Amino acid sequence: MNARQITQTLSLLLLNSSWGPELKWFCAPVLNCHSCSLAWFACPIGVFVHYAGYRVFPFLAAGAVLLLGVLLGRLLCGWICPFGFLQDILHKIPSPKFGLPRWTRGIKYAVLLGMVIAAPFFLGEQTLYSFCRVCPASAVQVTAPNAVRAGFAGLETLTLVKLGVLVAVLALAVFCCRSFCRVFCPLGALLAPLNFLSFWTVKVPTADCKQCGKCDALCPVEGKPSLRAAEGVDPGRAGECIACHECRSACPRDGGKGDS
Repeated sequence: MNARQITQTLSLLLLNSSWGPELKWFCAPVLNCHSCSLAWFACPIGVFVHYAGYRVFPFLAAGAVLLLGVLLGRLLCGWICPFGFLQDILHKIPSPKFGLPRWTRGIKYAVLLGMVIAAPFFLGEQTLYSFCRVCPASAVQVTAPNAVRAGFAGLETLTLVKLGVLVAVLALAVFCCRSFCRVFCPLGALLAPLNFLSFWTVKVPTADCKQCGKCDALCPVEGKPSLRAAEGVDPGRAGECIACHECRSACPRDGGKGDS
């Protein structure tokens, strides 16, 4: 296991290791359902949905996301988020792989505005159109375990829909790396703009980039870091970059020794 995989494993265990006490007044800016009995912290998306339903601005949750996003950007997605880690594991399954059109990246912003903010704001927190109703992280941590305990008996239509979304998301992750993060994740939509000003970024040599394409081949989000490097821009200064640092390890002029 490399450093990122070790960190992801520790994050998964630490975020979901509560033996009773909890700190759900604080939002950890990763997709990790706070309805799970093992979760320590609140999920910012769940909090945003809840507050939008009551038409109250979530100052603490928004502040936590903004602060950590400015400090770390989408490093939170690449190194800390348990659901991102699950997708990374699934993508290692041998299978045909394919990319996604660039326009699909805009879908997550529509999900954020529509299902996290607008739908609960106008229709109430309990609306069937909120993101929490179909959240795959919630399905993994809460819905699926409850269904297993019930022996899959008497499942409601909404539960079946949520489980169906989960199966589709996980299946897609096998064939397309981090597809949910890039296309549907509303938290990714919140953190993506902060990549452009975060204190943490990914740097590779830019002054003498030969555009060999080795970094592009390893980028899990099809970010084309060589294009920015050739323009003298840090590859981390892109909305989709999850700061995995694969481009640094692939760069023959860097070898993972650049600064971040």
